[in-house]
Amino acid sequence: MTRISKFVAKTLLGVAAGAIVFGVAAQAQDLQDVNVVMPNDASCGMYPEWNATIFGFWPDAGIKVNILPSETTVPYVAFLQNGDADIVTLDSAQVLQAADAGLPIKVVYEAMQYAPEGIYVVADSPINSLEDLQDVTIGMASDRDLITTIIAMSSIGKTLEDANITTVVVGDSGPIMAAALRDKTIDAFAGSNSDFAGISAAGVQIRDITPPAVSRNPGNSFTVWGPTMEENRDKIEAFVKGWAMAQHAAVLDTKTSASACATAVPEQFENREVGFNLINENAFVQQIRRTKDFGELQPDVWSSIQPAFLNIGEISKEIDPDTFLDTSFVDPANDWKTDQVKSALEKWREENPDKVIY
Repeated sequence: MTRISKFVAKTLLGVAAGAIVFGVAAQAQDLQDVNVVMPNDASCGMYPEWNATIFGFWPDAGIKVNILPSETTVPYVAFLQNGDADIVTLDSAQVLQAADAGLPIKVVYEAMQYAPEGIYVVADSPINSLEDLQDVTIGMASDRDLITTIIAMSSIGKTLEDANITTVVVGDSGPIMAAALRDKTIDAFAGSNSDFAGISAAGVQIRDITPPAVSRNPGNSFTVWGPTMEENRDKIEAFVKGWAMAQHAAVLDTKTSASACATAVPEQFENREVGFNLINENAFVQQIRRTKDFGELQPDVWSSIQPAFLNIGEISKEIDPDTFLDTSFVDPANDWKTDQVKSALEKWREENPDKVIY
């Protein structure tokens, strides 16, 4: 995988500089480039990107994945429109908003079938449920988390105004988020599991008060541009196949997957317990397969979540999921055997005994 860090100023995306290459650099000329935008750039929260690269699932499928910077004010879907990205990761709100606007997107793989966003409080807080959020201030990692807060409160029949809730963006820096909670500048925090890890790493223990029903929606889905989907089919199939194998790798052997991520992002394992907790939370909660097949699309879920978005004005109408879901990539994504994954993990352990952590 190549992580691109700079762009030519005249274009939205351009020539990469300062790339970091893992693994098969010598054979890079034989691999097809796949440009992808996903959130939590360089985070172990998206551990499959590291597994797929370090264990060779993507190179073996014939692709070199370039993870494009996600710290941008440009909507991810614009990267598809401009042809700068082959695949982007969209949350359910972004998918529905794009479909509502008539953009020809296609969701091809549900990477997270459980929303990674939620509302958190410090471990000893008197707030035990959403019902207790009354006359409080909720901090957010970004403006995007306002939707999380609104939908969570709507699940108990309340608006932010009903509960007299004030929201404020505090950013996604672990120490800053932790300080805001510790100092009681905010009473709760709305963000993702990577924010949870950052707060924990900064020494503040927190707990999730989000009801499971609120989190039952596709948190992140791999999405492509419909008009170019067929010409990119081989690359897309290779990408989702490698991702599915990488997801399963952490379930089969969490410690080896954690070792791979610690190799790629060592700063997230400065506190080993926090690093392992992040991998475990993602492997067994956020990114665990909740359908028969990895990445399987769930039209019923996409239909069931729309009324909440409609009620808060995020979309103008309910949308038939068949217009933006494409199931033809699910079978190719699952075209592999568990033994292939086990063999790749064993090979890496044998070749990198000094990198294995326990």
